[in-house]
Amino acid sequence: MDPHADLYSVLGVAEEASEDELKRAFRRLSLAYHPDRWQAPQDKREAGERFLHVARAYGVLSDERKRMAYDELGPRDFEQGQQLLTAEVDSAAKLRARFEREKRRVAEQAYHGKLRMSGSLVVGASASDLLAPADPDLPLGERLWPHISSVSMSEDMALALSQRTALTCGCQLLTKGGLGGCTLRLGFKRQLGHHAFLHASASGLNGSPISAGLSASRRLSRHSNGAVSASLSSRGLTDVCLRASRQLTKHTLGEAVWLVGSGGDDGSFCLRLSRTGSRPPSASRLDLGEISASLGKSRA
Repeated sequence: MDPHADLYSVLGVAEEASEDELKRAFRRLSLAYHPDRWQAPQDKREAGERFLHVARAYGVLSDERKRMAYDELGPRDFEQGQQLLTAEVDSAAKLRARFEREKRRVAEQAYHGKLRMSGSLVVGASASDLLAPADPDLPLGERLWPHISSVSMSEDMALALSQRTALTCGCQLLTKGGLGGCTLRLGFKRQLGHHAFLHASASGLNGSPISAGLSASRRLSRHSNGAVSASLSSRGLTDVCLRASRQLTKHTLGEAVWLVGSGGDDGSFCLRLSRTGSRPPSASRLDLGEISASLGKSRA
């Protein structure tokens, strides 16, 4: 039988049926469909199913509060509405109001599940004065104050198009060495398998020619991931990056990032530790490179 079948129809009574009418219908049908009254295996199985439906229908309609919820919400929404029956919900109007609030909350969760937003603020500081000072006689106290070399703010958004594909959009503001710029990014992400992803994107910086980027990532083990990415512009292939990450603890992620040199650049290598929190959702990050370090805050 249909699990959403009308319970009044199951008992064969009208919606205005009294408590006595419900009892008489239940007794008559429970006797008629009791499995012990049937001998053939097929008949016994079908009678058992009908007996359970009759018992469920009577269990709902014979309870005043459950019947109120059923009459107000109908057979399809009754199970969800039944979970909202608390001591404060003593009328159909209150039940309907709470049901609609819960329905909106579930819809918002589904929306936020498809649209994910994150942002970050990263401040870069040079540690060259501490590790290799230009003036060896510079007091240690003055060396400890890092020189701010860059500040970067970014905001990213991912909109799920299906279970395996997503559209990404992002914006980054960067200032470094007295110069600043803004980068806009549009991308498409595709899940290739259970542990592999492919991400294609295009970006532009302050009217500069648009560059294309491609990255691929794969889960290497339960706690480790690997990724490779590259950018293509009018200058050719640039910004080839190899990345390996490892989940060190529940809230700590360790990364090794190698930016391969291009155009005479020797490239760079850095180790990164990221610490995430739960309330509110945020993350802090420490990057250690050859002669620089940066501290950042991000939210998701």
